[in-house]
Amino acid sequence: MPRGALSCPGVTEFPSDEAVTVVTNDGAFRVIALRSTRTARGVVDSQKATGATARLLGDLATGTVLVRLTMAPSYRVQGVLRGAGAKGTLVADAYPDGGTRGLCRAPAGEVRLGDGALLQMMRSLPTGQIHQGVVEVSEEFGITGALMNYLLESEQVTSAAAVGHLHDGSGIVLAGGWLVQVLPECTDPPLAVMYERLRTDFADVEKVLAELGGDPRKLIAEICWGMDYTETQTYPLDYRCRCSPERVLASLATVGKADLLEMVQAAEPLFITCDYCSRPFEIAAESLRGLIEAS
Repeated sequence: MPRGALSCPGVTEFPSDEAVTVVTNDGAFRVIALRSTRTARGVVDSQKATGATARLLGDLATGTVLVRLTMAPSYRVQGVLRGAGAKGTLVADAYPDGGTRGLCRAPAGEVRLGDGALLQMMRSLPTGQIHQGVVEVSEEFGITGALMNYLLESEQVTSAAAVGHLHDGSGIVLAGGWLVQVLPECTDPPLAVMYERLRTDFADVEKVLAELGGDPRKLIAEICWGMDYTETQTYPLDYRCRCSPERVLASLATVGKADLLEMVQAAEPLFITCDYCSRPFEIAAESLRGLIEAS
């Protein structure tokens, strides 16, 4: 497998992540395919997730990017998976610059699917409002099935989608997925052919990713075999946290004035760790004076 640079420290290097969008020339289908290895692995490794939790978090990261590219490429989309029995929560944040980060909260152990497992997708609208939808996540169909249900029920988008990944002893080594959206111009013959192709040749997402190396253009060429299509857009993707000293300091603005004053008087630095990437920050007590004056 070809390898390239990865921005997440301490992780084996992989090819750059990328998404490609095409539309078939007959106007029947819009297809999005992506390689998300660096994104999924960066999210999972930053949260030190393992086992079933790691598998779900990796697929959630890929799926959230796929929803963003389908519905709101220029806006942020957040995917939230709540485990069966309300035990544990996984979060994926996909931003319009292509960066994605994640969060794992599993105090009771692994996050699992089953009765009560829910997928919530939230995306920004041009008006500034938030559109959100919630669907159940079954053990049988997992994140892939929940994504298709969400797109159909909350977005009225008829589609076939799939996300998946491969891993070895070190973690995720290949991740990706695709979405085939049925457009208004689609008629029965091409729909029947596409359905049969996806049902038979693309049923095993991990196998397909492995055979094609997760290359989005190769995925599209196989999905659209025998059909003419035009590439309409490409998107660079990667794992990326949003934390910075300025953002950490701004987050302290919610602390009460009395507590801030006590911290300044103690004259000891604050040590804060980012929940998303575990990056440590040292905030000098004197830096809090501006927050006290603002409050």
